[in-house]
Amino acid sequence: MKRAIRTLILTVGIVGTFVAAAVQQVPAADGGPIFTCPQRTVQCGFPPQ
Repeated sequence: MKRAIRTLILTVGIVGTFVAAAVQQVPAADGGPIFTCPQRTVQCGFPPQ
């Protein structure tokens, strides 16, 4: 019984990994990449933190 439970958990983990990898990525709202500013600069138009 213990071995069956371990096998079930391992199988669910492996199948879940493949399902998560098969999901398509969500694109950005404008269809382009998501740009981020480098640390300690305000050249992107964001207020300093």
